[in-house]
Amino acid sequence: MPRRLVVASLILLAAASQSQAAPPASSAAPATPSASPTTPAAAPAAAPAAANPPAAAIVAQRGDIKLTAADVRAMLNKADPAMRARAESSPEALASFVRDRMIELALLADATSKGWERQPDVAQRIADARAVIMVQTYAASLAPADPAFPTDAQISAAYEANKAKFMLPRQYHIAQIAILVPKGASADVDAAARKKAADIRAQAMKPKADFAALAKQYSDDKATADKGGDAGTIREDALVPTIRDTLAGMPEKSITEVLHLPDGYHIIRLLGVQPPAPASLDQARPQIVNSLRQARMQQALKAYVDQLLAAQPIALNEIDLARQVNAQH
Repeated sequence: MPRRLVVASLILLAAASQSQAAPPASSAAPATPSASPTTPAAAPAAAPAAANPPAAAIVAQRGDIKLTAADVRAMLNKADPAMRARAESSPEALASFVRDRMIELALLADATSKGWERQPDVAQRIADARAVIMVQTYAASLAPADPAFPTDAQISAAYEANKAKFMLPRQYHIAQIAILVPKGASADVDAAARKKAADIRAQAMKPKADFAALAKQYSDDKATADKGGDAGTIREDALVPTIRDTLAGMPEKSITEVLHLPDGYHIIRLLGVQPPAPASLDQARPQIVNSLRQARMQQALKAYVDQLLAAQPIALNEIDLARQVNAQH
């Protein structure tokens, strides 16, 4: 492998392990819809810290699987920065994050009880994942982050030089009425929920209808129902795709059709829209800090790999390698 590719691979691995910065001012939209207007992307589940925590400390439970606030905080701290920011953007997003983790823990417990990890192909993939983690963490240790870098002056200089690149995405202020449907519910239960949502929307569309009062009366999402359905202002890249696509181009104060999401049926009222805008220095700071530290890490890793390969180069015959590998078909 050419030396520059070796260096690039190590940089990517170390960055994956070392990245703890806040999300960039503009980030990719999540891929999978979830139970609330916001959608944190999935992350590997982590086992709870304590097997039998005090009842008062438990914030989520499914049978013997229990999560405390400390467990959730540990998961958030280990999550991708963009995912962590989305999960912390609202109570609904945090609840969605925890629901997803509980589902993963339930699936993990079920697979473990059946000895799934002993299947040959699964065992090999576990071994491969272990090797990746070893390389990631070791590469990151070769260029540890310096908390004193970058300085405020360096951050300001980078911001001024790249100001046009730092943009905040469009944000939507929304309210919702959610009619939830339990997972695995029968077709009759689902149909009843759909009809209920349609009836509520019909009420909401009447002249002088009070959407907030309807949310307080009917919405199953208690976190927003008590606030008249107000879910706050949410970045478009943190919204469930179905909601995000529906809101695009809608006039303010308008109400969506009944939207079918994985957790049930939602009626959304668009309260306001904040268009994309340049990020301030404070808003762009996490992205700048991360970029400057990544650049410094690249320099340190390149120097290390150069030294490593100078001491003992990789010997291979590219033509003979290709011939022998192709012969394995």
